Amino acid sequence: MILVTGGTGLVGSHLLYELAVRGRQVRAIKRSGSHIGLVRQLFLWYDPAHGEELFSNIEWVEGDINDIPSMQEALVGVRYVYHCAAVVSFLPDDSQLMMKVNVEGTANLVNLSLQNQVEKFCHCSSVAAVGRPERGNHVDESLVWKTSGSNSWYSISKYGSEREVWRGAEEGLASVIVNPTVIVGPGDPSRSSAQLYQSVKNGLKFYTNGVTGFVDARDVARLMVLLMEGDISGERFIINSENLPYRDLFTLFAKYAGTRPPRYRAGRFLTEMAWRLEKVRSFLTGQKPLITRETARSGNVKRYFSNEKVIKATGYTFRPVEEAAENTSLFFQKHPIYLSPDFRM
Repeated sequence: MILVTGGTGLVGSHLLYELAVRGRQVRAIKRSGSHIGLVRQLFLWYDPAHGEELFSNIEWVEGDINDIPSMQEALVGVRYVYHCAAVVSFLPDDSQLMMKVNVEGTANLVNLSLQNQVEKFCHCSSVAAVGRPERGNHVDESLVWKTSGSNSWYSISKYGSEREVWRGAEEGLASVIVNPTVIVGPGDPSRSSAQLYQSVKNGLKFYTNGVTGFVDARDVARLMVLLMEGDISGERFIINSENLPYRDLFTLFAKYAGTRPPRYRAGRFLTEMAWRLEKVRSFLTGQKPLITRETARSGNVKRYFSNEKVIKATGYTFRPVEEAAENTSLFFQKHPIYLSPDFRM
């Protein structure tokens, strides 16, 4: 039996499909009230003929990684754990929640996996936890994390979650960590990169000078399975397809959405003004800001992420980012309900 946490998220839903196609016996965690309809639609999207049957083979159980009794029950008979559940936010107000879920929740799952003699543990982390280069803008797995006032609370929480996995490895838990770059694929547009697609579709006018890595959600899921089902343990891998300017991704989304791509460059001055104005708007309206200090500043940073280690370990060939953008666009064109303001995961 395989346990997947965060099964309704972008990575988790694609991982469930990858495992189901391979005929694996899978149990997925969902929180009370979570919407699994989008996951079902993903299965049908990727396999119209057999998607319903594949989806029906997933055993859904309610649980929370900070609720130890529910996790104890979920881990009964489990041999392999894929940990995808996490809070992703760049709002300072969410710092305590991220530390609670991302760090303490991971610690709980690692401890219970050790107690239940789980054979292998895969943790879906983020390149936000890899660290920043002291010189240049090349990022690979050799970087060492350093405490800095420039680190976002999200990156701090993901680094903390990785430390819990390494601690588990020291105590005997075979494990592997993946660090995806920006994941592109159909998912909840309120809390994934699908939000970028929605912004472009709605007429986003500005772009920033930043460069970062992008990867198809299907590639992340497949590599997680390849790494788990192989002999590799005690390693971490950056999962990245291509390094592109944000403007290029926006242009690809616009191409397949049939809209005009962003055409005005927002430099550092404009983005600094933007996040401050958003903070005021958020205070006055009570709504979450669309731009934060962290997202505004990262939008102008250029980072180039290496995928050499994972390619050498697996021989994997990544999909082009354009294919990921097209897949995302076509899915939401067929299922526009998931872009509706009334839709909630």
